[in-house]
Amino acid sequence: MNKQALITLLGLSLVSASAVAELTEEVSYSFPIDDDGYFSLDNVNGDVTVVGGSGDTVEVLAIKKAGSQKAMDRIEILVDHGDDFVRVETKLHSNNKSWFNWGNGNSGSVEYRVEVPGTISLDGLDSVNGDIEVEGVSGVVKADTVNGDIEVSGIASDVNFDTVNGAIEARFDRLEGSQKARMETVNGTIEVYLPDDADTSVTADTVNGSIRGGDFGLEVEKGRFVGQDMRGSIGSGSARLSMDTVNGAIRVKRD
Repeated sequence: MNKQALITLLGLSLVSASAVAELTEEVSYSFPIDDDGYFSLDNVNGDVTVVGGSGDTVEVLAIKKAGSQKAMDRIEILVDHGDDFVRVETKLHSNNKSWFNWGNGNSGSVEYRVEVPGTISLDGLDSVNGDIEVEGVSGVVKADTVNGDIEVSGIASDVNFDTVNGAIEARFDRLEGSQKARMETVNGTIEVYLPDDADTSVTADTVNGSIRGGDFGLEVEKGRFVGQDMRGSIGSGSARLSMDTVNGAIRVKRD
């Protein structure tokens, strides 16, 4: 193949890829909610960002992307709501049930940008392929993704974070009393930032990676066969903080 033909082929490939990636549609929703209500979201492909504020409504912006209009038409967003809850679910319908056809113009993605009252709970932010980020929500936060990072700040209640291929970063405004915080990943690091007045027991385990908790005087030991673990308390140890990864480091730091 001569140089001119190669350049032409590359140009056609770039135009084709660009055309596939350009189709975008936005949908927005707004619902009033009680200040002690809960919000949940179930996504397949796409990042999820939730920001807490001072209002009394849940504002959802859904950005749908697909490689063709047919694929776009197969993206369905289901919404259910009441006085104290809002639930959002993404459905990606396909005419071809074979996994081998996944991504060949039949799949799509939805990126969610959500604003909620800061006092509500996030009772399940779930995604398969996508990062989850939460800021400024003082209620319970549960987040679960398969391929993606989880980053949460402003934590003041119970949290439960799970990912398979991704890192976890958690910043606490408060960790004391009856609070429970659990974080688990398979391939990824876990970083936890605690306030000076944190009062919690701490357990941490990793198979392939290091653990550090020196900011709070926590001691690390080698595992019985492999890895490292850390057991200790900050203050009187009233709350519970548990961290577990297979391939990755764990860090507990002073914020």
